[in-house]
Amino acid sequence: MKKIRSNSIEQTTPLLRWVSEGQIEEIHFATLEVLERTGVKVDHPEALQLLKDAGCIVNENRVRIPSWLVEECIRLAPSKIVVANRKGNRVMPLEKNRTYFGTGSDLPYTIDLETGKRRRSTKNDVELACRVMDYLPNYDFVMSYAIASDTSSKVSDLHQLEAMVSNTIKPMIVTAHDEINMRAQLEMAALVVGGKEELRKNPFLILYSEPISPLVHTNDGVGKMFACFEYGVPVVYTPGILSGATTPVTKAGTIVLMNAEALAGVVMAQLKQKGAPIIIGGGATPMDMRTTATLYGSPETMMNYAIMTQLSQFYGIPNFTEAGCVNSPVPDAQAGMEAGNGILMAQLMGANLVHDVGYLEGGKTGSLTFLTMCNDFMDNARYMGRGTRIDEETMAVDVIDEVGPGGNYVSHEHTFKHFREEVWTPKQFNRSFWEIWEEQGSKSMEDNAEELAKEIVANHTSEPLNETIRQGLNEIIAETDKAKATSRRKK
Repeated sequence: MKKIRSNSIEQTTPLLRWVSEGQIEEIHFATLEVLERTGVKVDHPEALQLLKDAGCIVNENRVRIPSWLVEECIRLAPSKIVVANRKGNRVMPLEKNRTYFGTGSDLPYTIDLETGKRRRSTKNDVELACRVMDYLPNYDFVMSYAIASDTSSKVSDLHQLEAMVSNTIKPMIVTAHDEINMRAQLEMAALVVGGKEELRKNPFLILYSEPISPLVHTNDGVGKMFACFEYGVPVVYTPGILSGATTPVTKAGTIVLMNAEALAGVVMAQLKQKGAPIIIGGGATPMDMRTTATLYGSPETMMNYAIMTQLSQFYGIPNFTEAGCVNSPVPDAQAGMEAGNGILMAQLMGANLVHDVGYLEGGKTGSLTFLTMCNDFMDNARYMGRGTRIDEETMAVDVIDEVGPGGNYVSHEHTFKHFREEVWTPKQFNRSFWEIWEEQGSKSMEDNAEELAKEIVANHTSEPLNETIRQGLNEIIAETDKAKATSRRKK
């Protein structure tokens, strides 16, 4: 099967700024006030002791963090984090204005590619999604997309990682049920790359962990983060909120509270280990006051992400955000508009890790067809993100003079030399005249995407793991499952 190639490059400067530098500073100072006056709740004993020893005011598990400590820890956090793929190639440098796209994780439902029916997600859905993402060039990293609901619920996250590493070589972001399972996943990752030191040298894994809004840092959330730092594995530590429910309903209030939660994570990370690779940002979605739905595809969400991205660039810390996730339950015109808007904004504002691409129904349902459609949306955004080349060659004054009034440019060598880079060519859009479109089967973009998804599933496989590693992964899963079952019976 011929591979689709991407000619995308990362923009060197952001093309979109949502608020002024002065307003970013206002948000920063408001955040410091929240951390110093209101503080946060921390349920992790080691983190509590680290915070107390560093000069925080600790009253039981309520911690008030002084401004000087927050700013000192911001300076300690790395401004560049390099993530490798499964083969150890350092392919994803997270730094200012480099944008990378990927899916989210843990969707409970899937629209079946063959039947078109919505059903519970399975481990096979994780495997198929990873194969599709491994093939499509604009997916830079993967998350599980689906939940492996047909496996043991105690270790379904481990099954998801096994499905991911078996079906793609791309960098991956994982979730973990708790610290025990996170440590098991770290063992699995080390096994895949040949040991703990190899993983530390070129981590291909990133953990996604989060506090509980408002302002609560859980024992498991912090524990998972600390475990990853022992292996040199980067951590996305970002809040996932509902504006008007777990944060103030105002966009500015939402951002201040989210930023306070993220920076508290930065403080704990740097107190645990100077230079710990932490990534901030978050899921800044409002709640629909009529239905309580999470509004992934709304304009407010994208506005929040633009400011959160500016904040991370102000701090010089890589960020994690969302785009390509929609509230439409099916891959229709609404889904295309919501996904396209978000993906374009993420590219133009220079966000780093952009996840949840391909989510339907507000983060409940997945579709391989929609995943495939989004590849073109991302390609479009990246084309625009490169900006317009302005130089003597592209302004073409000599060519205009050669052709003169009344001439044409179709046969000119300048056109042949530049048309591929100057005219964006989608893989699945319909651009034919009506009669040709009818002759080709009157297919919609969704039809084209479904056909491509089926072709990928039928023909594409990633570079396989050797049998020893596969057996080792299954042994770690089985041992963790058994240990958890034994622990539960003792309780």
